[in-house]
Amino acid sequence: MNISLKWLLTAVFFFCTLYIEAQQVVLSGKVTDKSTGIPLFNVLVTVRPIGESKIVKYAQTSQDGKYEIKLASFLENHTLHFSMMGYASQTIGVSGNRSLYDVRLSEQVTELKEVIVKAPGIRQRGDTISYMVSSFADAQDKSLADVLKKMPGIEIEKSGAIKYNGVAINKFYIEGKDLLGGQYGLATNNVHQQDVGSVEVMENHQPIKALEDISFSQNPAINIRLKEDAKARWVGTAKVGAGFEPFLWSAELFVMRFTAKTQSLNAYKTNNTGIDVTQETKTFSIDEIMNQFSKNYRLENYINVRPENLTDIDANRVRFNKSHMVSTNNLWGLSKNYDLTSQISYTNNRVNSDNFSKTTYYLKESTIVTDIGESTTSKQNCLSADLVLTANTSAYYLKNKLNADLLWDDIDMGITGTYPNTQSASVPHHRFSNDLEMLKRSGNKTYTLNSYNLYQFKSQYLNVTREGKILKQNVSSSAFYTNTNTSMAFFVKPVTIAIKMGIIGVFRSMESELTGVPDTLGIMNNDLSMNYINLYVSPELEYKKGGLEAKFNMPVSLAPYRYHDKIQELKDSDTKFLLSPSLYIRYHFTSRLSASVSGRLAQSPVEEQQFYSGLLLQNYRNFSRGLIDYNTANQKTTSLNVTYKKPLSAFFANAGVIRSWNETKRTSNRSFIGDYILNTFMPQNNNSDVWMLNGSVSKGLDLINGMVSIRSSYMGYNGSILQNGINTPYSSKIWNITPKINSKIAKWCNFSYEFNYESNRLDVKDTDFKSSSESISQVLSCNFIPGEKYHIQLRGEHYYNKMPNNVSKHLFLADAEFTYSFAGGWELNLSVKNIFNQDKYGYTVYDGLTSMNKEYKIRPRNFLASVFFRF
Repeated sequence: MNISLKWLLTAVFFFCTLYIEAQQVVLSGKVTDKSTGIPLFNVLVTVRPIGESKIVKYAQTSQDGKYEIKLASFLENHTLHFSMMGYASQTIGVSGNRSLYDVRLSEQVTELKEVIVKAPGIRQRGDTISYMVSSFADAQDKSLADVLKKMPGIEIEKSGAIKYNGVAINKFYIEGKDLLGGQYGLATNNVHQQDVGSVEVMENHQPIKALEDISFSQNPAINIRLKEDAKARWVGTAKVGAGFEPFLWSAELFVMRFTAKTQSLNAYKTNNTGIDVTQETKTFSIDEIMNQFSKNYRLENYINVRPENLTDIDANRVRFNKSHMVSTNNLWGLSKNYDLTSQISYTNNRVNSDNFSKTTYYLKESTIVTDIGESTTSKQNCLSADLVLTANTSAYYLKNKLNADLLWDDIDMGITGTYPNTQSASVPHHRFSNDLEMLKRSGNKTYTLNSYNLYQFKSQYLNVTREGKILKQNVSSSAFYTNTNTSMAFFVKPVTIAIKMGIIGVFRSMESELTGVPDTLGIMNNDLSMNYINLYVSPELEYKKGGLEAKFNMPVSLAPYRYHDKIQELKDSDTKFLLSPSLYIRYHFTSRLSASVSGRLAQSPVEEQQFYSGLLLQNYRNFSRGLIDYNTANQKTTSLNVTYKKPLSAFFANAGVIRSWNETKRTSNRSFIGDYILNTFMPQNNNSDVWMLNGSVSKGLDLINGMVSIRSSYMGYNGSILQNGINTPYSSKIWNITPKINSKIAKWCNFSYEFNYESNRLDVKDTDFKSSSESISQVLSCNFIPGEKYHIQLRGEHYYNKMPNNVSKHLFLADAEFTYSFAGGWELNLSVKNIFNQDKYGYTVYDGLTSMNKEYKIRPRNFLASVFFRF
């Protein structure tokens, strides 16, 4: 009886469950943009009775556009209603025999009554933010870069790299195509802003279509939308100018043509006005996850004869140059999914610079002070060519890139002061590479094959004439680098599991000869080879569900090294086992707020390029000697980043903190031997740690018809260096804050103002020595447009430097420009630079246990008249 009763109760419970489940109804589906097919996020989906506004139940679509509504039972005479700002609403009747409802919404202008739109130049569609260029451009703006700097959330660094809300972009498209392959400075500095309709920022952009729902991206991309009248025909700009004191010239020609199947962007520039046009061909690339299997293997520059880089002041102020740049970039659409692109650039750059420096070396119990005056002439020629074939579909991805970079760099420098001498160096660098990437997707599986092969060589020399003595250094090095790997991934929603296996090979040789130096300093020649094979396996795991995203990988490698010193008849070998796990987690609290944390334990590869025993002369005073040491460095890094955005209110904010600890078995050692400095390594433990904090906020304001922003960063470093064999611990702290504002006060007037404050502090531990410096820079630019045909631009700069011993310096610079516009796109421009005719600029900078008081010569007052034409 008991057994029968139990079976009876079980059966009753089972059938009741079936009845309840039978009554429950689940309505689901996916909402996408009708024109693009992009999933729409935060679409409101409601269940309503037919003809009524009463809401019975509701849901919102997730980031992948999907929704789900559970009902206790089927509701007759009800509808599903889909609505979202910027799209036409849509209603579908609910049917008893149907549970899946996919919807495509069409864009529609939403009329708002009695609502003030805070940022009419910004709109959002899904995870794409669109900036209308005309809403941010002013009369004085010529290039796209001029306008990008005014867009909230977008930052352009001094190098030209673009960030969106603190994160570097991973792709730069024009009309949806990757024409420039990372050399996007050619577009931002040359495309006229009046030819651009909008700038689209695609957040978390996955550039490989076959991975869009499998592997997420941490970086945004930018897409430039041209105006219709700037497509399917040749458009561009031309400018030519001349001036005096000394004789000045400037000429530019830019032409482009974009059609449905072809794209062409071409530029030629030349000037001696201080503008460095060669930087426009610079390639900006990022790695989504830091790892040791990169494609950035580069031969060491053992000879270093180059003036110090500037800080604070615009480098154009102190550059005395003769520069030429020509670049042609073309894309051909071979078929719907296949593109062939080519980029060819040539630059010729001759630069003269004059500077004076007072360098102080802080030793444990004393200091060494030197006074150096440098007069440098550098002549650089660079030829770069790329040919890229790309196929990008939802089923497969193919990219093959052929590249050649040929660099010739000659430097002549005259030195006065404590160590008068002359030095002449030639440091060419030639490299050839092929990069193949293949990916095939089959359902929820992907297969990849990547192979990167690089050959590079350098044949460099340095001649130093000092006190009647001639020192000569010749260095010839070459390397072949290969990195080939394959991987297989399985996607079982919401998890992707992948395993990557590969091999890295390096085959390097180096020969050097040094003459004119006393034999007592050590061995003068090198003749060596260094080879290693790195076998690696990297399991990877990705998780994405709702607002949570996570990535974990754990590369494991086994690397046997073989070193051969032919002069000392030394053969050495070792095998290293490396393990470098990393974890990245990001959570989207809302569509506006997200936070990410990451951690990494890394074992860096052996520093094999420091394997040499003979002396190398780096410049007139510095020698280097390597160390045969197979120990690897250990690094622990953690980071936290928070981003918030409210695009329609033109508000963007981000903040981040990075903490890292480094442990090495070697310590850099600087020894002062008479007039020379010997830089080498000692087999001694060395620990250091770093704090890095950064953040930025930008807000568009209707009140001032412009934008305000503020950026700040801090870096604290604790470490040590060996000087004359004595360990010297020290700490340095650098803090920077930069507020900025631009405003269009009236139709006839606009201005921009930027303030920068930086504090630099050096503390040598176990001593009473402390030193600090402060610097302030201010830039104010005012533009007056009293009439439609002409405008006036005034620019003022102020620099303040507070150096040790309470010494401070002020510098004021001013420029003025007058532009008159004729009919048909012609403009006449008259400009005067450095109105006050300032001739010098000085500041203090710290580098480890060294401080340098630098002083640079500034370009004198000069006048330039130019004619500009847009067609």
